[in-house]
Amino acid sequence: MANIIKTNMDTIGFIPEIWANEILRVLRANSDIINAIARDSDFDTPQERGDVINITYPGTFAVQNKAEDTAISPAAPSGGAKVAVALSQYKTVDFLVEDLARTQSRQDLMERYTEPAVSAIIENIASAVHALYSGFSQSVGASGTDITAATVRTAGRALDTAKVPRRNRSLIVSSKDYYSLLGDSNLQSYFANAAPDTMRDGLVGRLYGFDVYLSQLVPVVTGSPDSTKNLALHRDAAILAFRPLSDPPAGSGAQSMTIFDEQTGVVMRVLSQYDMSHRGLRVAIDCLYGVAELRDAAGVVVLA
Repeated sequence: MANIIKTNMDTIGFIPEIWANEILRVLRANSDIINAIARDSDFDTPQERGDVINITYPGTFAVQNKAEDTAISPAAPSGGAKVAVALSQYKTVDFLVEDLARTQSRQDLMERYTEPAVSAIIENIASAVHALYSGFSQSVGASGTDITAATVRTAGRALDTAKVPRRNRSLIVSSKDYYSLLGDSNLQSYFANAAPDTMRDGLVGRLYGFDVYLSQLVPVVTGSPDSTKNLALHRDAAILAFRPLSDPPAGSGAQSMTIFDEQTGVVMRVLSQYDMSHRGLRVAIDCLYGVAELRDAAGVVVLA
């Protein structure tokens, strides 16, 4: 469940809980790439676009031998560091609701606003994550060649070689490569016998230790040939930081509500204000976030 952490909104007319529930429904249905990487959320301290936050992450510990009657000193992890994440992404979608009472009373009418509005923000977040491919030093596969089962195994081996944990691994691929995997002759017997729902529903699911997701936002760099930049990564390969925005000034006429979703770590704000010019309620859904590479060895660019 979400925590509605602060509100200065008069709930007579505009009902924030209804909008919050609809926003969360759309958010969670489109959060694959958000869940694939680490998140850092602070919903108590409002920030502004351009602020930089420093996030500490631990390294690895070395095992010590315990000898009899010998004290053990606490060990500090090695390889840990602080990563600076710029809150450079401030995204908003604004729209007008002319018949508020009717809209709030029917879910299908609410969906007309929340579905495209939240989806647009999630697409921007996903694009920012995809853009991190340029910072990862490891790559497998070949540009202009569709992904195969062998390519996925090679990506997994690269992570294993770097001693990346086998849990929480994701493979995010373009639609052409997703369907290439579905049609891979080396996987047909596996899909038919071990995962029959794959052929019926068109869902790859898990493959060689990866949760496989389709994304229509995978970058394609034009060239000879074009190069598709899919990603194979562990959760700690990158970090996505969300921070709340300040309430509008008192007396401005604008009202706000901030939502924190514990499941995805996403922080969003809903603003509302009556618009005399258009005779309706102006609603805005906005989000402040930043994304950065966290551990280079935990990410692999899968070329295709």
